Parts: sequence; structure tokens; C-alpha cells
Amino acid sequence: MAVCVSLGLMVVASALAADAPRALGDMKGNWQLFVDDYLVESKDNVSLVYHSFVKDERNPILVPDRPWEEDAVYLYGTVLPGEDGKGYRAWYHAYAEGEYRMLYATSADGIHWEKPSLGLVDYKGSKDNNLLFRFTHENHNPQVMHTPWETDPNRRYKLIFFEYGRTPPNFTVCGYYGMTSPDGIHWSEVTKRPILVDSPGDVGNFVYDSIANRYVGWPKKFAEERGYRRRCIGFTETTDFESWPETELVLTPDAFDDRWLTPADVAKGAHTDFYGLCGFVYETMYLGFLWMFPITNGENDGPCFVELATCRDGKHWQREEEPRPRLLDVGKPGTWDDGMVFTPNHPLVEGDTIKLFYGGFDETHGAGKARACIGLATLRKDGFASLHAGESEGTVETSLLDGTAGALSVNYAVRDGGGVRVEVLARNGSTVPGYGLDDCVPLNGDSVSERVQWKGLDTLPQTSAPIRLRFVMTKADLYSFNAGSKARVVLLR
Repeated sequence: MAVCVSLGLMVVASALAADAPRALGDMKGNWQLFVDDYLVESKDNVSLVYHSFVKDERNPILVPDRPWEEDAVYLYGTVLPGEDGKGYRAWYHAYAEGEYRMLYATSADGIHWEKPSLGLVDYKGSKDNNLLFRFTHENHNPQVMHTPWETDPNRRYKLIFFEYGRTPPNFTVCGYYGMTSPDGIHWSEVTKRPILVDSPGDVGNFVYDSIANRYVGWPKKFAEERGYRRRCIGFTETTDFESWPETELVLTPDAFDDRWLTPADVAKGAHTDFYGLCGFVYETMYLGFLWMFPITNGENDGPCFVELATCRDGKHWQREEEPRPRLLDVGKPGTWDDGMVFTPNHPLVEGDTIKLFYGGFDETHGAGKARACIGLATLRKDGFASLHAGESEGTVETSLLDGTAGALSVNYAVRDGGGVRVEVLARNGSTVPGYGLDDCVPLNGDSVSERVQWKGLDTLPQTSAPIRLRFVMTKADLYSFNAGSKARVVLLR
């Protein structure tokens, strides 16, 4: 029997009213991305192509230039736009003088950053610094969430940080501790200590999930995989910020992740770990920035770079197709980020562009003292991957779509002499009258949101029955489409 299952498979009670304000940095929307084959029923003469972030030539944009930062500032943290929609705010951390420190910075343009004097934490007899708070010398990894729907104004921001639990009397349990704030600067600890007990997961990324209305996190978790105890990815979710269940293992390195090993590498125990995963809601799905850690010496040294993962429920992740190109790579030898790169808990979308502030190191993980800074990289909106057609005509037919309505908009790029046309098909595969290929006005040029038109028609057919979209294109890349706020993939089981 056929059963209809909608995109977003969780059944979770909504914590928000329908008219609740959106969080800063929330990227939930109506666009359907061609980042994997979830949307695709069939394709012919097209290929899935991944695209990498482009680093800003002005990098690094935020550098360690204060005594309390020493030589290392990095972005295990969060960047959000200002509450007025202007500028940026960064919660980052440093490792200096043998301790972790959590810090705050602001920028009007994302390139030039200021480190305001917050007057909150004493550093060598002065509070003239940008330190946010300090409980112990091991507080780090500040994960900030904006939750403006909270009725208590003192809880409009949430922060999770990691603590090793080696500082009595108040910090004797290893795990993640919680804070709340009215403004993202003045923080108060919640009652429960910690909110998530997690002894091995000193790297974890947390966000508010606006699809399922819950808090979610992906802390590091260890597991035995093919002869090694490897860093892997755990998952935890809750609707109560102050109480998180134990993490469960959801993603481990596979054999292809060890493809780089030579017999000599194997002999010394080299293998690949996952250093972390930044998962987040993006339009109608979840994306993940997976931190790859090939351990080259068999102990604890190697570079870190970023690959893409995709997901529909926050828990069951799909890896890139082979050969798994890097979404964000380390820099060329001799550059400021040639050792490791790490990402914040989510990027930002501004108009046609995705902005990713990231941390970079000039040494590999076990190479010794490194200088760390923060940089900026950008990508076309929805531009993580595209379905690519060359000079020969290619076709893409989507899975059945339910709830389509209104205009059909497409994110695409066409090279000279190419084009994209769209045909609407009924469930039985026949063309819906008026929506054939010959009726479609070809799409040319380059647009992140172009409305498709058919002769005399500029909206999708009004029907309660599921439809398919058939894209026919040459010399073009197809990134995503928007078929209305209720459009969902129908999976037949």
C-alpha cells in the first residue's frame, strides 16, 4: 500500500505560536535543494556537482591582538546578525596562557571587527576587555542561540559551553553547561549543572531547530570502527533547554574516508576521524559541515577540513557522493589557515550570498603551538551543489510533490547558448495541459530566484493531486526550486 510521508518526518509538539518572531540567523524557508537525490525520481545526462566556499582575499579578518588572546582566536562558536538587521556579532574563544577564554566582538561590515570593553571579567586587575564570563580556566566552545519568543526577557538568548569538570566545588562534572541572557552579553547560569553530561564530547555544536521546534546538538562521540577508536558524531535533542538526554551515535567514518592511506600509513596506525559536525536547518532540510580529521601520524596529528553532509530529520545523515570534494579546505602552504579550518554552528544567508565566518590555524592538530585567526568565506545562495548539464540536453524529473501552489521559482545558472525549461507532469506521467515544454518560456542567464512562466501562465496548476516537475536543460546548473510553502516530497512505500 502506498503511504504519503512528508519532508520533515518528526512529529514534535510546536513550542512556538504561529506568529512567533524568527530567530536571528534562522535559514528555514521554502526552497528545495538539489544537494542529493532525495528530490530526484530520475535524471539523464546530468551530474551532481559540489561547490566549495570561496575565501575572502582580505582574510584573516579577526586576529589575536590582545594580551588575553595571545596567538589563538578561533570560531568554535557563533556569528549572528545584529538585532536591527545590521552588522554582526561574534561569540568566539581563545586559548591563551594555558586556559580557554570566551570572547565577544562586533562588526559593521563583517570585515573590520571591534572588541568592545564589556567590563565583566577581571584580567590581571582590569575589566577593560571583551571577556564574556569565566567560571574556570576550561570553559570553552560558546554555542549561542537566539530565542526571541521567550516570554521571560532574560532568556531571549541561550548559550551552551563545554567544561571538563575538573574544578571543584561547582564544576566537577564533565559536560555542557547552560546560560541565558537578555542581550547576548550579560549571562546567567541555569540551575542545573550540567544540562548535558558528556565526558568525551568536548567538541559539540548546538542550534535551535526551527523545523521541528526543538534544541538539537551534535557532540563528539567515540566508537570502535574498523580497528580504531575513532572520533564520531553523536546526536541529542530536547524541548527543554535545561535538560538534555545522553547523546546517541549517528555518524561514523566509513572505508572511503580512509582512501588516502598507503601501506606505510596503515603500518603506523593512520586513519580518519570526524572532529565535529555543525548541523543546522537550511530551507526545507538540514545541512551539516563535517570536520574531517585524517590522523596522519597514527596518534593525534593531521589537518582538519570540511565536507558536506545532508539530512531530512537532523539524525540520519547522508554523505557526499564520491570522491567527496572539500566544502572548505585548508589554505595553501605558508598561509594563515594551512593547517586546520573549523566552522561556527551555522552560516548566515544574506540576499544572494551565504556567508561563513570560520576559524583557521597555521599548524596541524598535533604540530605544536599554532597561530589561529578568523576568516570569511562565501558561496552562492543554495550553492552547495547543483545538477549540471553540458552541451547535450539533460533532464531531471522530481519525485512526486504534494502541496505545490503559486509561482514556481528556480535557482539556476545558464551559460551562453544554453537554457532551462520546466514541464509539469501529472502523477501518471502525462503533461498537465498548458504546462508542456513548448509552453515554457526558457530560462537564460543566472538567477537565484527566477519565476518560471508558461504561455499565459505564471503559477503552478491548481490541483490537490501530486505533481512532478521535469527540468530539461543544456549548458546549465540547477541548484534549487521553490514550489510554495507547503510543497513536500511524497515517498511511496
